[in-house]
Amino acid sequence: MLVHGRLDLGSPLRTAWELARAWPDAELRVIDDSGHTGSPAMRDAVLEAIVRFGGDVR
Repeated sequence: MLVHGRLDLGSPLRTAWELARAWPDAELRVIDDSGHTGSPAMRDAVLEAIVRFGGDVR
């Protein structure tokens, strides 16, 4: 699971997109309102990914 902010100028979305294409079974989730420092939507997406893979976010 790759979670990337669309507004991240330091790490362009293209890099994450190319990695997702090259990595079998990768899933890219793009957060429209987030940059490199994150946002509430980015936090939610990361927590969802952790739970999805069996993690505990207590």
